[in-house]
Amino acid sequence: MSDNYVLQAYIWRFCLRCPMPNFSIHPKLAHLSDSQMDNLMTRYYAGETIVDLLGEFKIDCNPHHLFKLFPPIIHSFLVCPHCDAAMMSPRISRSAHYETTMRCFQCRHEDTSRCKCDHCRNRRTTLDSGKVLRNVFDIKNASSGQTEKLSIQPDNLTLEQAVALLSLLRCPGVAYADVIAVSAAFSMATVPFAPKGNYGHTLIQKLGQAKLLSVLNSAAPDNFSVFGNELRIETPFPIFWNISRTSRTNLIHGIEQRVAQGEWPRHWPEQLPDLVRVLAFAEIKEFYDYCAKQRGLPASAPRSTSMMLNNLIQDYSVAQCYRMIYAGAKAAADFLVRASCAPQHAANYMIGACQRWVDRARAENWEVTPFHRHHELPRSMISHVLYDDFLKRGDDGFNLALDKIARPKM
Repeated sequence: MSDNYVLQAYIWRFCLRCPMPNFSIHPKLAHLSDSQMDNLMTRYYAGETIVDLLGEFKIDCNPHHLFKLFPPIIHSFLVCPHCDAAMMSPRISRSAHYETTMRCFQCRHEDTSRCKCDHCRNRRTTLDSGKVLRNVFDIKNASSGQTEKLSIQPDNLTLEQAVALLSLLRCPGVAYADVIAVSAAFSMATVPFAPKGNYGHTLIQKLGQAKLLSVLNSAAPDNFSVFGNELRIETPFPIFWNISRTSRTNLIHGIEQRVAQGEWPRHWPEQLPDLVRVLAFAEIKEFYDYCAKQRGLPASAPRSTSMMLNNLIQDYSVAQCYRMIYAGAKAAADFLVRASCAPQHAANYMIGACQRWVDRARAENWEVTPFHRHHELPRSMISHVLYDDFLKRGDDGFNLALDKIARPKM
């Protein structure tokens, strides 16, 4: 039986008891009792012949469309950030290898950067107009005296700082701004700055260490979040450049010229393996968190999770790690149902499931089938800049194991 769908069939028992507006059983399934619906979905996702199921349960529909009639999945541990109603997601075919987008049945909010619910549309309109930022900060007063006449050369930066700087400047509305309103605009971009998680925050801190910019979190009002870990916060928060626009332009030109001519500063090639590994870790951690969230699992033990994910990327590409993480997430969902355990226990079980999978793959010399990038987790600007501009390797950072990503010829 498909591991992912044992949990889905189990959650159906709660559907009719949840006070969800606009929720109704499809008319073609209205004649089935709760137990019959449980039985139908369990057997469908177990792989039984669909035509036989349609005949036995007296359902008139195209066999390929049966899963579309099933009730949605209720994510009982996840609530809408706007109205606190439970989040739901539609069923997918048992042969599908993708995840669906969660949405709120009450306010129609979707867990995606392209959400078109009233709240998100109003928020984007407010952010675009700059009203929130102007009401909270007097930009002229806040930024006065912030720009210093610093002379920073490419050689003064680490490789990670150089890549982060180019990536940040290619995000929407940043290149020519003296004040950067970090907001949902970054997450709405087709290409995000960095993978979701702590890595984006870390990169901004390192640009601050290079004295390129300042993050004024000490001046933030109480109702403001600090600068978001993934450049995705509810209210805009300004950061200021410490160097003038002319200095930024000259610095960027210097970096791009060195990259184009293959004349990297001496310390950059030495720092490349660490940067490649850190970015790969950020990408698989992003996918790990996504898979856990889709199954309603809380955060697992951070140290154990990091150790396991680092073990995965020792021998496998990010694309292959996706495959192993997906298998571990399905096993955890199955365990949650079979053991009737607490969600936190299942979340920790997911760590062990992924580790057992990779141990077996190594021991039996499996050919691990890679996954494609998930449409909800697009390739980041950091990846584009590092692999397209600096290394000229396309998406090798996703498709190749770390030891196969060669250093550039200097």
